[in-house]
Amino acid sequence: MSKLKFEYKILIAYLLVGGMWISFSDLLVQNIVSDPNYLTQVQTYKGWFYVLVTGILFYLLLKKHLIKIRNAEKKARESDHLKTAFLQNISHEIRTPMNGIVGFAGLLKENDLTQDEKDMYLDIITKSSDQLLNVVNDVLDVSLIDSGNVIINKTQFNLNEFMNQIYSVHGTILSKDISLQLNNTLSGLDYIVFTDKIKLGQIFDNLISNAIKYTPKGLIEFGCEMKEDQLLFFVKDSGIGIAPKYHEKIFDRFHRAEVETTKTIGGAGLGLAICKGNVELLGGEIWVESNLGDGSKFYFTMPGEFVISEIKEEQKEKFKTALKPGCLLVAEDEELNFSYISRILKDAGIDFLRAENGQEAVDICRNNANVKMVLMDVKMPILNGYEAVRMIRESQNDIPIIAQTAFAIGNEKKKALDVGCNDYIAKPFKRGELLDKIRQNLR
Repeated sequence: MSKLKFEYKILIAYLLVGGMWISFSDLLVQNIVSDPNYLTQVQTYKGWFYVLVTGILFYLLLKKHLIKIRNAEKKARESDHLKTAFLQNISHEIRTPMNGIVGFAGLLKENDLTQDEKDMYLDIITKSSDQLLNVVNDVLDVSLIDSGNVIINKTQFNLNEFMNQIYSVHGTILSKDISLQLNNTLSGLDYIVFTDKIKLGQIFDNLISNAIKYTPKGLIEFGCEMKEDQLLFFVKDSGIGIAPKYHEKIFDRFHRAEVETTKTIGGAGLGLAICKGNVELLGGEIWVESNLGDGSKFYFTMPGEFVISEIKEEQKEKFKTALKPGCLLVAEDEELNFSYISRILKDAGIDFLRAENGQEAVDICRNNANVKMVLMDVKMPILNGYEAVRMIRESQNDIPIIAQTAFAIGNEKKKALDVGCNDYIAKPFKRGELLDKIRQNLR
């Protein structure tokens, strides 16, 4: 039975209490008082007593209910204000790189450009595309975290190698006034951890990018240490800092530490919300220690149960990678996508064949013994990628298959692995990302 509305509850309570009061009080008074004049006076006092008591009760009930309504209205207005500010900020963050892409793509059509000008315009288009992709990814990530559709994919990997990769990636984008330092107390050991490497990398990427954004000059330090039974990660900077009153809010959706900084510092303001969501999905906690002008120190933990052990000497060979050129089958029906992939493979010296639909991919795998790996698009005519993988696995169970698709939302990676793929890469991907996937699966 659905709950009664508040006004119905008040009415029913009023009628029940009033009816019971009239019935029982009248019987009680008539048994005690026999004088008619005195009885009339008692009945008057009894009525006023009922009015006073019910008035107080209704006041307390209505006050409690009105406080809830007013708090809800206040939160709704605040949420509406934050969402409006967020949408305005998102619009700015999308339109700014789009302006660079559309504008400079149009300028490239002109015939009187020098090669240096063309190179500069292409560089601007590439950077604007990366900026736009980051905004789209942030919005999608927050939506997935909020809806509970994020799938954790845990794998074993070398933590020290992972930290060095983070250092290498971010060390190349620093300005001359900022230095990056890796302070890893686990550097003497080769720890193998079992967790979601992509999520952990995303947390570091957002925290270090934030540190770079809010540190005009100085030092950014990140690293990892063992603390009791947990791994404690940190990112510290000597930037502008964060006032204590914002320490909790900055991890919420649509919040930024200082509204006025949005005029000079870009970003959708979703990075820390994504960090918090991913950390909690991994079973840890995240917090900040900071004051205005004193820089910021972000910490997050990962439960120690995910730490397997230090790697044995004889196991190290398993983690070495080598790209072995061979015959790779590219199952891709879109011409533009195939042109992009084929260029990457040619530059890397990898021989490849093409299948334009799922059935053709199955036939090539069955009839060509030189195929050493398959890059399988999921959405294709005749047979989709998943159906094609199932049929390939019927006769060739050991060939590495990498699913590549624009379906990057939800549990698509898990679905790809469940049907028999060895790995998964989401579009759009960069040259290095594709080659890394190939290296990893040709070990």
